[in-house]
Amino acid sequence: MIYTTIKGIVKISLSVFFKKIVVTGSENIPDHGPMIIVANHPNTFMDPLIIGTITEQRIGFVANAGIFSNKLLITVLRYFHVIPIFRKKDIAPGEKPDNKEAFIKCHEYLDQSGTLLIFPEGSSYYELKLREIKTGTARIALSFEELKKFQGNLKILPVALDYSDSLQFRSMVSITVNPPLYTHVYKEAYLRNEFDGVKALTEDIRKALAKNIPRTSGKEQEDFLIKAHKFYTAFYEPGADLYENPKRSLELRTQLSKVFHYIYVHDTGLYHDTETKVHAFFSGLKSEGLTAGFFTDQFLRTNKALVCLGYLSKLLLLLPFYLFGILTNYLPYILPSKIFQSLKIDIEYKTSVQMVSGMITFPLFYALEIWIFRHYVSADLRSTLLFMVALPVTGYITMYYWTELQRFARVIRFCFFMKPREKVKLRELRDEILDRMEEARKSLS
Repeated sequence: MIYTTIKGIVKISLSVFFKKIVVTGSENIPDHGPMIIVANHPNTFMDPLIIGTITEQRIGFVANAGIFSNKLLITVLRYFHVIPIFRKKDIAPGEKPDNKEAFIKCHEYLDQSGTLLIFPEGSSYYELKLREIKTGTARIALSFEELKKFQGNLKILPVALDYSDSLQFRSMVSITVNPPLYTHVYKEAYLRNEFDGVKALTEDIRKALAKNIPRTSGKEQEDFLIKAHKFYTAFYEPGADLYENPKRSLELRTQLSKVFHYIYVHDTGLYHDTETKVHAFFSGLKSEGLTAGFFTDQFLRTNKALVCLGYLSKLLLLLPFYLFGILTNYLPYILPSKIFQSLKIDIEYKTSVQMVSGMITFPLFYALEIWIFRHYVSADLRSTLLFMVALPVTGYITMYYWTELQRFARVIRFCFFMKPREKVKLRELRDEILDRMEEARKSLS
């Protein structure tokens, strides 16, 4: 009952925190265990929350022992069937991790047709790429099957998470559920040589996750990929705009990463020339406070006066709602980010801390504002209900208004303050990048 209630609250919170959550392959999720869900891990506590909401069955978790820090927390973690795994960083220097007890607990949970979630990368970092897959998941799975004489029917379900920006409020998430891997397939290899069986299953887990996750070698390539993705969707495939079609857009980013990896290996000169020009283009945009969309042919052909008039009319119409939304939503909105800053913890915890904080600040502030309204404005039930509805609605309008206000400011800057020679320079750079990308495309055919 508690798990179901919390799961419902988390679902609502995630739908508010993220602009869109797109799930592909939900038909691949078995309706019962025993099962191990494996996923990449870019966003600490947010990752298990998201995966926990896409399955019908209750999920147990395998997590690093470092989070078992106090008695109260241990009680909560045990209720949610969190099994601690010791890593080298969780034990004293010179000691070896001993996870025999953890394996036994995993086997017991799976033996009850349970579903476990494991992040086989072993830790969480803010980056796009898939890191090295540890062998622990395969060892747990195959040792369980060995105990069951390979009649345990254990399934491994690879789930790939791809965030448009794992640190950003109102960003997008693409969740790809791949067909399950069946552990009995590895019986002969495992019984012949335990190491080979574990290695084969680990590699298949890696392949299943990697095909839906961008391929990069580090932060430098990730920065290039993010900019190239923005450029490509602006000038080649505007229908794959991140906000309009996040599934297609994030798929495209993964495809681009593989194209650039190929070019990096087979035509280093083309890769670095394209990278240099893309960085220069976005550096120019940043210095002018603009986005790539200002240099699409579609925008350059538009009547700028009508664009400005449209923005101005919309902003004036929504101004009263914006002011009301600022008054009633600013403090509960800003407090979660202040709480995260005060904690001084790793950046990977940002979104999870902000979402959990928001789950507290918004209900508290809304309750206080409703109390103030009933005591000092009107105790009428209909008026109170209208006020209650207005709080979240105007909160959304406020976010939308602020976004549109920033866009309008960029339009004004482009039309009236940007020097013509800078516009020409960026248009020429745009055309050079288009030529390089076309050359890269042809090199693959």
